[in-house]
Amino acid sequence: MHVKLRFLGAAQNVTGSRYLVETNNTRFLVDCGLYQERDFTKRNWDPFPVPPDTIDAVLLTHTHLDHCGLIPKLVREGFHGKIYCTSATADIARIILLDSARLQEEDAEFKRKRHARERRKGRYPEVPLYTSEDAKSSFPLFSAVNYKEPVHVGKDVEAIFYDAGHVLGSAMIKVTVRQGKESRTILFSGDVGRPDRPILQDPNIISKADYLVIESTYGDRTHRDTANIADRLTEIINSTHQAGG
Repeated sequence: MHVKLRFLGAAQNVTGSRYLVETNNTRFLVDCGLYQERDFTKRNWDPFPVPPDTIDAVLLTHTHLDHCGLIPKLVREGFHGKIYCTSATADIARIILLDSARLQEEDAEFKRKRHARERRKGRYPEVPLYTSEDAKSSFPLFSAVNYKEPVHVGKDVEAIFYDAGHVLGSAMIKVTVRQGKESRTILFSGDVGRPDRPILQDPNIISKADYLVIESTYGDRTHRDTANIADRLTEIINSTHQAGG
Protein backbone atom coordinates (compact mmCIF):
# COMPACT_ATOMS: atom_id res chain seq x y z
CA MET A 1 0.00 0.00 0.00
CA HIS A 2 1.59 3.27 -1.12
CA VAL A 3 0.21 6.50 0.32
CA LYS A 4 2.46 9.48 0.98
CA LEU A 5 1.28 12.47 3.02
CA ARG A 6 3.30 15.70 3.19
CA PHE A 7 2.52 18.64 5.45
CA LEU A 8 3.21 21.82 3.45
CA GLY A 9 1.77 24.28 5.98
CA ALA A 10 -0.14 24.67 9.25
CA ALA A 11 2.46 22.48 10.98
CA GLN A 12 3.97 24.14 14.08
CA ASN A 13 2.14 27.30 13.02
CA VAL A 14 -1.50 28.34 12.58
CA THR A 15 -2.01 29.37 8.93
CA GLY A 16 -1.10 28.09 5.46
CA SER A 17 -3.07 24.82 5.59
CA ARG A 18 -1.86 22.65 2.71
CA TYR A 19 -1.45 18.87 2.57
CA LEU A 20 -0.09 16.92 -0.39
CA VAL A 21 -1.27 13.32 -0.80
CA GLU A 22 0.37 10.99 -3.30
CA THR A 23 -0.75 7.47 -4.22
CA ASN A 24 0.33 5.10 -6.99
CA ASN A 25 -1.85 6.91 -9.52
CA THR A 26 -2.98 10.22 -8.04
CA ARG A 27 -1.46 13.37 -6.57
CA PHE A 28 -3.75 15.91 -4.91
CA LEU A 29 -3.83 18.73 -2.37
CA VAL A 30 -6.16 19.11 0.56
CA ASP A 31 -6.49 22.91 0.92
CA CYS A 32 -4.12 25.47 -0.54
CA GLY A 33 -3.91 28.16 2.10
CA LEU A 34 -2.15 31.48 2.50
CA TYR A 35 0.33 32.10 5.30
CA GLN A 36 -1.01 35.05 7.28
CA GLU A 37 1.33 35.14 10.29
CA ARG A 38 3.88 37.92 9.88
CA ASP A 39 6.87 35.64 10.53
CA PHE A 40 5.80 33.22 7.79
CA THR A 41 4.31 35.36 4.99
CA LYS A 42 7.51 35.13 2.95
CA ARG A 43 6.73 31.43 2.47
CA ASN A 44 3.83 32.45 0.21
CA TRP A 45 6.41 33.35 -2.45
CA ASP A 46 8.18 29.98 -2.34
CA PRO A 47 7.77 27.68 -5.37
CA PHE A 48 5.45 24.74 -4.85
CA PRO A 49 7.29 21.58 -3.69
CA VAL A 50 6.01 19.72 -6.78
CA PRO A 51 5.19 21.16 -10.22
CA PRO A 52 1.58 22.44 -10.08
CA ASP A 53 0.78 20.87 -13.45
CA THR A 54 1.43 17.42 -11.92
CA ILE A 55 -1.27 17.87 -9.27
CA ASP A 56 -4.53 16.17 -10.29
CA ALA A 57 -6.96 17.94 -7.95
CA VAL A 58 -7.48 20.15 -4.92
CA LEU A 59 -9.96 19.24 -2.18
CA LEU A 60 -11.02 22.41 -0.39
CA THR A 61 -12.44 22.30 3.14
CA HIS A 62 -13.65 25.92 3.30
CA THR A 63 -13.02 29.49 2.15
CA HIS A 64 -10.98 31.14 4.86
CA LEU A 65 -7.78 32.49 3.28
CA ASP A 66 -5.50 30.29 5.35
CA HIS A 67 -7.14 27.35 3.55
CA CYS A 68 -7.80 28.67 0.03
CA GLY A 69 -5.70 31.82 -0.42
CA LEU A 70 -2.89 30.34 -2.57
CA ILE A 71 -5.18 28.82 -5.20
CA PRO A 72 -4.70 31.68 -7.73
CA LYS A 73 -0.91 31.31 -7.46
CA LEU A 74 -1.21 27.53 -7.93
CA VAL A 75 -3.33 28.03 -11.06
CA ARG A 76 -1.06 30.72 -12.49
CA GLU A 77 1.92 28.38 -12.12
CA GLY A 78 0.31 25.53 -14.05
CA PHE A 79 -2.40 23.72 -12.10
CA HIS A 80 -5.37 22.86 -14.33
CA GLY A 81 -7.22 20.13 -12.43
CA LYS A 82 -10.52 20.35 -10.59
CA ILE A 83 -11.01 22.09 -7.24
CA TYR A 84 -13.61 20.04 -5.39
CA CYS A 85 -15.67 21.78 -2.70
CA THR A 86 -19.28 22.36 -1.67
CA SER A 87 -21.39 24.74 -3.76
CA ALA A 88 -21.46 27.33 -0.95
CA THR A 89 -17.68 27.19 -0.69
CA ALA A 90 -17.33 27.69 -4.46
CA ASP A 91 -19.63 30.74 -4.36
CA ILE A 92 -17.87 32.35 -1.40
CA ALA A 93 -14.40 31.57 -2.78
CA ARG A 94 -15.02 33.83 -5.77
CA ILE A 95 -15.60 36.76 -3.41
CA ILE A 96 -12.78 35.90 -1.01
CA LEU A 97 -10.12 35.32 -3.68
CA LEU A 98 -10.98 38.46 -5.64
CA ASP A 99 -10.81 40.50 -2.45
CA SER A 100 -7.46 38.93 -1.57
CA ALA A 101 -6.10 39.65 -5.07
CA ARG A 102 -7.12 43.31 -4.85
CA LEU A 103 -5.41 43.61 -1.47
CA GLN A 104 -2.27 42.03 -2.96
CA GLU A 105 -2.34 44.57 -5.80
CA GLU A 106 -2.96 47.53 -3.47
CA ASP A 107 -0.22 46.41 -1.11
CA ALA A 108 2.29 46.10 -3.97
CA GLU A 109 1.43 49.59 -5.25
CA PHE A 110 1.70 51.07 -1.74
CA LYS A 111 5.13 49.49 -1.25
CA ARG A 112 6.32 50.69 -4.66
CA LYS A 113 5.38 54.29 -3.85
CA ARG A 114 6.85 54.11 -0.35
CA HIS A 115 10.14 52.69 -1.55
CA ALA A 116 10.34 55.32 -4.30
CA ARG A 117 9.68 58.05 -1.75
CA GLU A 118 12.33 56.65 0.59
CA ARG A 119 14.72 56.00 -2.32
CA ARG A 120 15.34 52.40 -1.41
CA LYS A 121 14.49 48.89 -2.50
CA GLY A 122 12.62 46.37 -0.38
CA ARG A 123 13.61 42.77 0.23
CA TYR A 124 11.08 41.59 -2.36
CA PRO A 125 9.90 42.99 -5.72
CA GLU A 126 6.95 45.37 -5.48
CA VAL A 127 4.58 43.04 -7.32
CA PRO A 128 1.42 41.32 -6.08
CA LEU A 129 1.57 37.67 -5.06
CA TYR A 130 -1.26 37.25 -7.58
CA THR A 131 -3.65 39.52 -9.42
CA SER A 132 -7.41 39.79 -9.90
CA GLU A 133 -7.00 38.13 -13.29
CA ASP A 134 -5.14 35.25 -11.63
CA ALA A 135 -8.04 34.84 -9.20
CA LYS A 136 -10.61 34.89 -12.01
CA SER A 137 -8.61 32.26 -13.90
CA SER A 138 -9.15 29.83 -11.04
CA PHE A 139 -12.96 30.13 -10.99
CA PRO A 140 -13.71 27.73 -13.88
CA LEU A 141 -11.81 24.98 -12.04
CA PHE A 142 -14.20 24.92 -9.07
CA SER A 143 -16.39 21.80 -9.08
CA ALA A 144 -19.27 21.74 -6.59
CA VAL A 145 -20.04 18.55 -4.65
CA ASN A 146 -22.79 17.59 -2.21
CA TYR A 147 -22.26 16.54 1.36
CA LYS A 148 -22.00 12.76 1.88
CA GLU A 149 -21.81 11.97 -1.86
CA PRO A 150 -18.63 10.17 -3.00
CA VAL A 151 -16.36 11.97 -5.48
CA HIS A 152 -13.79 10.08 -7.53
CA VAL A 153 -10.60 12.14 -7.41
CA GLY A 154 -8.51 9.54 -9.25
CA LYS A 155 -8.76 5.90 -10.24
CA ASP A 156 -7.68 4.86 -6.71
CA VAL A 157 -9.00 7.78 -4.60
CA GLU A 158 -12.52 8.59 -3.39
CA ALA A 159 -13.47 11.60 -1.25
CA ILE A 160 -16.61 12.31 0.79
CA PHE A 161 -17.37 15.76 2.20
CA TYR A 162 -19.10 16.04 5.61
CA ASP A 163 -20.51 19.18 7.24
CA ALA A 164 -17.91 20.71 9.58
CA GLY A 165 -20.26 23.34 11.04
CA HIS A 166 -17.51 25.98 10.91
CA VAL A 167 -18.68 28.46 8.25
CA LEU A 168 -21.23 28.17 5.47
CA GLY A 169 -20.16 25.33 3.18
CA SER A 170 -17.31 24.12 5.38
CA ALA A 171 -16.42 20.44 5.28
CA MET A 172 -14.43 17.65 6.79
CA ILE A 173 -13.11 15.44 4.01
CA LYS A 174 -12.78 11.68 4.28
CA VAL A 175 -10.38 10.31 1.68
CA THR A 176 -10.31 6.60 0.84
CA VAL A 177 -7.39 5.15 -1.10
CA ARG A 178 -7.87 1.71 -2.65
CA GLN A 179 -5.03 -0.37 -4.08
CA GLY A 180 -5.86 -3.96 -4.98
CA LYS A 181 -7.66 -5.51 -2.02
CA GLU A 182 -6.30 -2.94 0.43
CA SER A 183 -7.79 0.40 1.43
CA ARG A 184 -6.91 3.21 3.83
CA THR A 185 -9.00 6.14 4.99
CA ILE A 186 -7.67 9.55 6.00
CA LEU A 187 -9.96 12.13 7.58
CA PHE A 188 -8.99 15.79 7.14
CA SER A 189 -10.92 17.78 9.71
CA GLY A 190 -10.52 21.28 8.27
CA ASP A 191 -11.75 23.76 10.90
CA VAL A 192 -14.50 22.17 12.98
CA GLY A 193 -17.32 24.30 14.40
CA ARG A 194 -19.20 23.98 17.67
CA PRO A 195 -22.67 22.49 18.06
CA ASP A 196 -25.87 24.42 18.80
CA ARG A 197 -24.90 27.52 16.82
CA PRO A 198 -27.38 29.72 14.92
CA ILE A 199 -27.68 29.31 11.12
CA LEU A 200 -25.05 26.55 10.83
CA GLN A 201 -25.72 22.83 11.15
CA ASP A 202 -23.91 20.89 13.85
CA PRO A 203 -20.70 19.18 12.69
CA ASN A 204 -21.29 15.65 11.41
CA ILE A 205 -20.02 12.81 13.56
CA ILE A 206 -17.61 10.46 11.77
CA SER A 207 -17.00 7.24 13.63
CA LYS A 208 -14.07 5.63 11.82
CA ALA A 209 -10.88 6.43 9.92
CA ASP A 210 -7.40 4.94 9.75
CA TYR A 211 -5.70 8.32 10.06
CA LEU A 212 -6.91 11.68 11.35
CA VAL A 213 -5.34 14.98 10.26
CA ILE A 214 -6.90 17.53 12.59
CA GLU A 215 -6.71 21.29 12.98
CA SER A 216 -5.75 21.91 16.61
CA THR A 217 -5.41 25.67 17.08
CA TYR A 218 -7.60 25.46 20.19
CA GLY A 219 -6.67 21.89 21.02
CA ASP A 220 -5.04 22.81 24.33
CA ARG A 221 -8.07 24.36 26.01
CA THR A 222 -11.63 23.66 27.03
CA HIS A 223 -14.17 26.20 25.84
CA ARG A 224 -16.30 27.72 28.56
CA ASP A 225 -20.07 27.33 28.52
CA THR A 226 -21.73 29.87 26.19
CA ALA A 227 -25.01 30.19 28.12
CA ASN A 228 -23.84 33.30 29.99
CA ILE A 229 -21.76 34.85 27.22
CA ALA A 230 -23.87 38.04 27.11
CA ASP A 231 -23.30 38.66 30.83
CA ARG A 232 -19.54 38.04 30.50
CA LEU A 233 -19.31 40.37 27.51
CA THR A 234 -21.15 43.08 29.48
CA GLU A 235 -18.69 42.70 32.37
CA ILE A 236 -15.70 43.05 30.01
CA ILE A 237 -17.12 46.16 28.32
CA ASN A 238 -18.02 47.87 31.61
CA SER A 239 -14.72 47.06 33.33
CA THR A 240 -12.78 48.28 30.31
CA HIS A 241 -14.77 51.53 30.24
CA GLN A 242 -14.27 52.05 33.99
CA ALA A 243 -10.52 51.54 33.54
CA GLY A 244 -10.42 54.26 30.90
CA GLY A 245 -10.21 51.91 27.92
